[in-house]
Amino acid sequence: MLDDRKASRVLSLYDRLRKGSVLKKEHLATEFGVSPKTVQRDLDEIRAYITDYCIGESVVYDYGQKGYVIENNSSNTISAVEVFALVKILLESRAFNKVELDRVLDSVCSIISKSEQQAFRDLVLNEKYHYQPVSHGKPLLSMIWDLGQFIMKKEIIKITYKKMDGRDRERTVYPLAIVFSEFYFYLIAKIENSEYETPAFYRIDRIVVVKSIGRKFSYQRYEDGELKKRVQFMYGGQLLTLKFKYNGPSLESIMDRFPTAQIIEQFEQETVIKAEVFGKGCLMWILSQGEQIELLEPIELREELRKRSTELLNRYVF
Repeated sequence: MLDDRKASRVLSLYDRLRKGSVLKKEHLATEFGVSPKTVQRDLDEIRAYITDYCIGESVVYDYGQKGYVIENNSSNTISAVEVFALVKILLESRAFNKVELDRVLDSVCSIISKSEQQAFRDLVLNEKYHYQPVSHGKPLLSMIWDLGQFIMKKEIIKITYKKMDGRDRERTVYPLAIVFSEFYFYLIAKIENSEYETPAFYRIDRIVVVKSIGRKFSYQRYEDGELKKRVQFMYGGQLLTLKFKYNGPSLESIMDRFPTAQIIEQFEQETVIKAEVFGKGCLMWILSQGEQIELLEPIELREELRKRSTELLNRYVF
């Protein structure tokens, strides 16, 4: 019974330190009905454990606060401002429903110092209140984690996927990567026995069921990082090499849009750029750029762009 009380007391002290509390020996001795020397021995045991198993951390006496705290001496600790920047990105993404958003915010808030937590919560409170997730409203974290494990272990999986028309379709796929683009997470996967070598794209919120089929794959055509450089538009299809002229005000924004972009020629008024992408999803983006972009190659894609532009123009002819 005595050992149980001690274990419970030590765990309680450790938990409080982890949460950023300041531990004062005299107060704790009164609370637990033990002597200050007993509390000191408990703290010494916790200090020894943290020194041995928690790199860069130590239990120290803070003379300003007149109590014991955990001090982190590692250069890799994250600050409140760094957490705030990550949270801003998270809120702007609108990717998670409100339940999962709250869980993530509580988790990241807990890793900053207790003295900064209230200021952090005040900074995000208004945005959190007005947060509007995307319309599907589905929980995603568990699915993203499970898919990540299949990718890491190179396990072939069978997915049931709900198409835009509402119908379910089953696919056996080699999961290659998870990417986030414009509100949605996507699974990039190679369809088993498909005539196409290029990967397909599945919105993770539309994946209904995932099952491992007990086999592994060795598909190595694209490294994960190289694959992600070419999937900006989340459309499947063949790997295409675009060549286009750009005459807009921000060449930097174009280079950021296409991680594979190379400047071929540069003139006073325009720049010729080459970049690789999967599929024809880039057409929608090119149309959105208006006269700032002129697609030169591939010729077939240029012709399709001309056709779409003509159809769009005809809608506004009186």
